Amino acid sequence: MNKSKRSIYTAISAIAFTLVNGILGLIVLRLVISHLGSDFNGLNSTATQLVSMLMIVEGGFTLASNVALFKPLVNNNYDEINAIMSATKKTFNKIGLIFLLLGVAISIGYAFIINSGLPKSTIIAVLLMTVVSTAFDLSYAAKYSTLLRSEQREYILNAIRISTFVLSQVLIIAVVLGSGHMVLVRFVTMVGAIINSLVVGYVCKKLYPKLNFKQPPDFAAIRGTRDVFVQKLTGMLYGTFPMLFISTTSGGTTLASVYAVYNSIFSILRAVLYAFSDAPRMGFGQLIAQEKKEYVFEVFLEYQFIVIFVLFILFCTAAALMMPFIQLYLKGVHDANYQNWYIAGFFILTVFFELIRMPSGNIINMSGNFKVGKKIQITAVVLMVVCMPIGNYFWGYYGILGTVLFTSIVLAVLEVGFIHGVYFNKKISKFFKILLPNLLLFLILGYIEFAFAKQVDSVVKFIVAGCVLMVVNSGLGLLLNYMINRNLTVSIVRRVKALLIK
Repeated sequence: MNKSKRSIYTAISAIAFTLVNGILGLIVLRLVISHLGSDFNGLNSTATQLVSMLMIVEGGFTLASNVALFKPLVNNNYDEINAIMSATKKTFNKIGLIFLLLGVAISIGYAFIINSGLPKSTIIAVLLMTVVSTAFDLSYAAKYSTLLRSEQREYILNAIRISTFVLSQVLIIAVVLGSGHMVLVRFVTMVGAIINSLVVGYVCKKLYPKLNFKQPPDFAAIRGTRDVFVQKLTGMLYGTFPMLFISTTSGGTTLASVYAVYNSIFSILRAVLYAFSDAPRMGFGQLIAQEKKEYVFEVFLEYQFIVIFVLFILFCTAAALMMPFIQLYLKGVHDANYQNWYIAGFFILTVFFELIRMPSGNIINMSGNFKVGKKIQITAVVLMVVCMPIGNYFWGYYGILGTVLFTSIVLAVLEVGFIHGVYFNKKISKFFKILLPNLLLFLILGYIEFAFAKQVDSVVKFIVAGCVLMVVNSGLGLLLNYMINRNLTVSIVRRVKALLIK
């Protein structure tokens, strides 16, 4: 199977997981809020964010291991593959143990500073179960997932995730509607995650019969982990700090629940865009190792164009239907104010800048420019560390969200600027020729469609409006890009048509 096909399969499977995750996740989220309250939902979301923060101990090792495996996989050199995988296994065992010890200590300590009305025993139990399932994944399944991703077989991981996620969510619904015990809800989530890890290991062993971990480990082949660590740190900061700051300040877990609802909605949009942005990234790693930079740049332009075009369609539709969805989704819930345009605005802008930089960020990593990525991320980390406490002190959680937005803008400017201006040594005008027309159309349509969406007051109207807006936005977007970016549009349509025929 070639790189393009695997990218398509990965994108399709990622979108399928996003839809299943989004629909079931929102159903479960609504049931949890209505049956167990916003306080528990805030705690549950905070536990997830706390684990994401602790994942900093992984230090970017996964990405460095991915890059190290590109050449031996292309050459089918199993001596080298097994040497790298032996080193990967030993390292992940250490990471898993460190994660577990830190997680237990922080979970117990955090239970005494979190602003929640729930019993301390419930808080500690929820936090610990979240830590245990992730520690198991790091120690057992992470090495297998790394190998599958390096060979662009992420669609296999996504298929497994879909199966185990559906199983765990159905069981959670049964628990919530049955006993409704908070700890049992998190226990089912933990069991589902452990089953997922076991299945990943089983499938990988079947796919790679030549794989063994008895080969002497080649730690030297896995380079750049210190540089990638800074990227992990930045991602952790603006991915987890908002929730942790909110849950420990006057807003507490109730306000954290409000944030979590918006984060869940935008996670669906973010995941769809990541499906398009991340699916070909391993293929680019192989392409960079095999082809000249000029050819890579032409493929990169198409890749970047697809990400921006899909971003435009999804965000234009989502911005218009955001408040009607919140009103319908949380009708009857009154223990917190969920209708907040300020939070929605911060999310829209932050995710927008986060996603337009993803193609450039992927090329930085896949080309092995970890030191460049480190310098960019250090700049962002310094700005965030300085600005976040200040923003939190003067403007509360709005200051936190503003800091995250500012960091996302800085990262977008630096990463896009490096890839276009330095790595490919091209003028950045080609990037703006793609971005600016789509952005202008987004603003115009967003203003018109926002007024139209005010009339949406039922589920049927919401579904119809969503379908209509998606079709209209897609059609107008294609027409605009055909006029302004004709060569790119025609080339991508031909490429997609050829892949679909195959």
